[in-house]
Amino acid sequence: MHTSDRNTVKLTTQQGAILGALENGINVFYNIPFATNPFTKERRFQAPQAYGKWQGQLDATTLGLAAPQPSRMGKTELFGSPSDLTLNIWTPENAAESYKKLPVMVWIPGGAFIREDAGEQISNGTSFAQHGVIIVTVNYRVGVDGFMHLDGAPDNRGILDQVMALQWVQDNIAAFGGDAKQVTLFGQSAGAESVAILLACKKARGLFQKAIMQSPPMQYFTQQEASRVTQSFADRLSVPATIEGLSNVPFPTLVAAVVEQCDTIAKREDWGMISWGGTAFLPVVDNDLITDSPMEGVKHNTDSSIPILVGSTDQEARLFLVPSGAIDHIPKEQVALFLDDLSLGNDALPIYTKPDAEKTIGEAFVDLQSDYTFRMPAQHIAEHLLSNGNQVWHYHFSWFSLGLGGRLGAAHLVDVPFAFNTIASNQAKGLIGSNSPETLAQAMHNEWIRFAKSGSVSWTPYNVDTRPTMQFDSKPQQLDDPGKAVRELWSNYSF
Repeated sequence: MHTSDRNTVKLTTQQGAILGALENGINVFYNIPFATNPFTKERRFQAPQAYGKWQGQLDATTLGLAAPQPSRMGKTELFGSPSDLTLNIWTPENAAESYKKLPVMVWIPGGAFIREDAGEQISNGTSFAQHGVIIVTVNYRVGVDGFMHLDGAPDNRGILDQVMALQWVQDNIAAFGGDAKQVTLFGQSAGAESVAILLACKKARGLFQKAIMQSPPMQYFTQQEASRVTQSFADRLSVPATIEGLSNVPFPTLVAAVVEQCDTIAKREDWGMISWGGTAFLPVVDNDLITDSPMEGVKHNTDSSIPILVGSTDQEARLFLVPSGAIDHIPKEQVALFLDDLSLGNDALPIYTKPDAEKTIGEAFVDLQSDYTFRMPAQHIAEHLLSNGNQVWHYHFSWFSLGLGGRLGAAHLVDVPFAFNTIASNQAKGLIGSNSPETLAQAMHNEWIRFAKSGSVSWTPYNVDTRPTMQFDSKPQQLDDPGKAVRELWSNYSF
């Protein structure tokens, strides 16, 4: 059933009647609950429970809040709300009545596993819906509630939330005009690593048919490492490292401590290799949902019939090093120390610090941090899944943003408003300034649409002979094996 007046639209789903908003010729359904509030005392730190049916008509006309987390840009205030887990859906206006079911894309937002927001302006699904693709954006638990290792609690609760959202899509998307057998799962940063984990996860098998990973970090904790973080965190708050001890901490205090814990973990002398990762909460190898490192999991357990689009931005780490000013104060010894920890061999130092009138030590560190955290993991995923028999396409995003006083560059996150064609949003303008090329946004967005509809894009599939890579810049072009020396340097590194 589908009816509408001038500004609203009504549908009937398996869960009940729902009232959405009609905006720009697109139906939008905000804040639909898929999991019952997991922050109550009896459900805290447990696997999600399906929301089930609601009474009466659900008002889905206004955007809801993300899960509890620290606010953006390193601040410690509480953002989000401890309530039901929700998702948002954008569809073409008459999708529900159409005989032709439409392809669906499910977005997992990033945020270092400590933040997430399915309602961000840069991941607004309007343009996708205008091109005949239904978009679903998913909120999930992060930080302490989503990823802290605790006795008596399942690990990777945030990933379990994502699995439940994907199951909800399978059960309900037909009512919105979507094809449950044509679902593309995509995400950026921690969201992209989540996609990689779900590719390897038995619980998610059959819940999506295509996958896009934008800047996947592929970092994880062993249970031993995760236990150490849990104890350190509990000590900081002077509470027992237990479900009960942490359940009694107010959310504002909890999320402030998350930011402080991330700062603490950055001290290499105390935390070793963990310090280079920059976040205190990561997926945990629990021998249940995640049975090996996420990279090994994706390498050995991915269904070879799933087409893959994977890539990164050229200067990922500028997002973290430019706003703080750290890029201007990095000593050469820090680059050498990082390389020493990575054990990349004698060729590494000259590759990253070779004399270049244009390149400072800070920029050399940006290159190294970008390669370690995002670029080489994306490259390795492409290589592994090609060997697995998947069709794979690889890209680099190279356009230099003049955000942050002309210095942001092709940083982490800058690609997202191009993929969604949301460069005109206020949030995007903060990231990319006002000079962003609309032709690049259209070109990149069109490839994401094409992939959702057909399972392929316009450039050559990845192969080991030429390693074709689409470079998204002012004039997108296909390049063969760009950055070959760096790729070879990292070829034997185990993520």
